[in-house]
Amino acid sequence: MPSSNPDISARLLSLVQDGDRLFIGTGAGEPRTLIHSLVEDVLPRRKNIELVQVSVGGSEAITTVDRRHGHRVRLIAGGRLGNAALGTGDAELMPASMGTLARMIADGSLPVSGALVAGVRSADGSAVSPGLSLDLGPAAAHAARFRALELNAALPRTQAADWLRESDCELVTETDEPPPTMERGTVNETQRAIGVHVARLVPSGSTVELGIGQGLKGVAAALAGRESGFRISLHTGMITDDVRDLVEAGIVAGPACRTRQAPVVATVACGSADFYRWLSDNPAVHLADSSEAHQTRHLMNIGRFMAINSASQIDLLGQVGSRTRSGAVGGGGLPDFATAGAHSAGSVIALESRTRHGTSRIVARLPFPQLHASSVTHIVTEYGAAELRGATTAERAERIIAVAHPADRDGLRTALAEADRRQEV
Repeated sequence: MPSSNPDISARLLSLVQDGDRLFIGTGAGEPRTLIHSLVEDVLPRRKNIELVQVSVGGSEAITTVDRRHGHRVRLIAGGRLGNAALGTGDAELMPASMGTLARMIADGSLPVSGALVAGVRSADGSAVSPGLSLDLGPAAAHAARFRALELNAALPRTQAADWLRESDCELVTETDEPPPTMERGTVNETQRAIGVHVARLVPSGSTVELGIGQGLKGVAAALAGRESGFRISLHTGMITDDVRDLVEAGIVAGPACRTRQAPVVATVACGSADFYRWLSDNPAVHLADSSEAHQTRHLMNIGRFMAINSASQIDLLGQVGSRTRSGAVGGGGLPDFATAGAHSAGSVIALESRTRHGTSRIVARLPFPQLHASSVTHIVTEYGAAELRGATTAERAERIIAVAHPADRDGLRTALAEADRRQEV
């Protein structure tokens, strides 16, 4: 994390008032210099500040905020440090979808006092590119009392609609701090098998949302291995190095929707340094804000839209849970994408059948589901794909049990019978 700048800290202190709610730019595209000044120099001198962020892929520095001054950290989605803070009570989860949050910020039902965001000047200096994240940034910037912009020359110049100008901002600072990177991990045999099962479900000519998570690590390679002539476009949330591979392989081609000519529409990006160089000034990728990219009606109108996501747990109805260490259930983009996919080409949830500790990720009933079963059309594990559309509750259970780990199947049937008996009582 960069050191704080006394001048920037003083200017930011003059803008932040007690009781403010501040939106912080997302993940790898966060304004790191501004965050450091905020945490180290501003918050100790203010009271009851609420910080809101999607921290996945970023420094997650706001999770270290001293709460003795009444400050609150609200995470829309967290990474490793964010989830740890949720577990200890040092952060709170906002279980709302990105599309819903964009609307709430825009209409004032979730008031935002200040927006701290990052970007990079366009090649001719006339506009601001969002760099690596856009999602809720435009809604927050337009609704806020003040805007603090960090212009980072090390960010890639990504294509996007006009969303913010330097003249609109009460504070502008410049840096060349390299953004955080996310290197690829290895893909194991289980993940490779899941990828093959998922790829078989994707129709050629469809528009795909491809989430992130352990259960999806083998999907991109499996899509790249489809038959000659197979083509898709992407309309998704976070993009990574996998997307570059699909574009360069010729798998991703054609406009992602009627309003964008780029074959890839996304809200945020996180990956390797090479990936960031590939993104810069690349017409194949367009960053959109959450009022578009997470807008369910817009996604449903694309035609042949398929959502592919991962989860930490599912139950025998097909309900989905993405649990944190605190047991809380999140929102993020999953509800928006899955709902739209279920009304179109499909909504796939892919996950390894067991955790690394050997316990089943499939349970009889989830007490606090994140996603209703009606928004899921397929469950995929390394053992195959369970088709849920048109199935009764009993049929759903048997189809999902059939893709559970073989050693867990009898236990799941017993647990389901016990859950049904308790419900009857």
